[in-house]
Amino acid sequence: MSAEGAMLVERKGVAGLSRGLRIVAERGLPTTIANKLRDGLEAKVREDLGETIDVSIEQGSLLLDPEGEVHLGGSVPRNRKTDDVVIFLTEMPRLWGGKPTPAEIDLQRMAGIISLPACGVRRVARVVERLIVASAAGIIRQDIHEDLLYAVQSKNHHWTDDSSGQAKSTLVVETRWGWVRTVIGMMRINQPWKLVASLKGVMAAAVATSSFGVFYTSIWQMASVLSPLRLLLISGFSVAVMTTWLIAANHLWETKSSGRFSAVWARLYNSTTIFTVLTGVVFMYLGLYVVTFVSSMVVIDETFLTEQLGKEASLHDYGSLAWLSTSMGVIAGALGSNADSHESILRATFGRREQERRKTLDELNQDEQNEEDITVTKEDFE
Repeated sequence: MSAEGAMLVERKGVAGLSRGLRIVAERGLPTTIANKLRDGLEAKVREDLGETIDVSIEQGSLLLDPEGEVHLGGSVPRNRKTDDVVIFLTEMPRLWGGKPTPAEIDLQRMAGIISLPACGVRRVARVVERLIVASAAGIIRQDIHEDLLYAVQSKNHHWTDDSSGQAKSTLVVETRWGWVRTVIGMMRINQPWKLVASLKGVMAAAVATSSFGVFYTSIWQMASVLSPLRLLLISGFSVAVMTTWLIAANHLWETKSSGRFSAVWARLYNSTTIFTVLTGVVFMYLGLYVVTFVSSMVVIDETFLTEQLGKEASLHDYGSLAWLSTSMGVIAGALGSNADSHESILRATFGRREQERRKTLDELNQDEQNEEDITVTKEDFE
């Protein structure tokens, strides 16, 4: 049984009346965090709230709206008891007033959302546990457990009540560092280090071209006379080309479409896309460099290299030719990305929910385009 399948926990019954706290975690990182918390969460909640509360953990997902955002509406399980509290763990980012929000509670629905990206990357399980306790306290009896609700507040984090009268409260991060944490959190969910193994076309072109540098003496001679600074500039150029190509050629750049997608959301997603792809390309570059360097050491005899360079060959020369060959390979790999499908690029670049969001928006944009085409056709007939 997989780790995700094994995390399904049966509710523990206790004598007397008890309230239920259901943690609904999405597959992926939310499930992993829930697994880490499941052993001690119930005792922690009971101790802090001073009530008999049964905690259960299950897999589930928040529904995506047509704009690709997640909301509680329609997501809360219908088979729960009336006094049960439901808290969702999602890998999707949340914004309130253009600012990142780690948590949101809805008193009418007796439910809450904890957005993992805004929790950063350090001690995430601990942060999530505190947010679960605070959210449960705010939903169950905010007047009694006010100290627990506001325990997660700080100089930069504060609860904001919904002015629409819908009995909602949102934990808002006020600083720019909150944006940085959210982008880094989204990158972690996207797992850019997996980009290399997922893009077969990119890797095939990159490896083939870097191998060219190992076997051709002109590349050896060129690399031996290039300064480290120039090699570094070539590396930066190759990484920039690959990053730009992957984003542009596969339409990963977000734009405002028909007023649905605000500039704030576009900035958040585009920042995450740039750093996710850039990090993935850097990992690919480093891996390709190691392979090329080892290959050059195995293939090229030191005596022959000395003869071709006209000077005593050293480890530095092997490193330089591998460096230049790797940069050539990465640039060629950008062109090789055409061999990978758009779906494989999405799978390699983004987490599961982000893939769903992008597909939802693509379908919506396609529907609008079809409607425009139909309208134009009718006008032509008229």
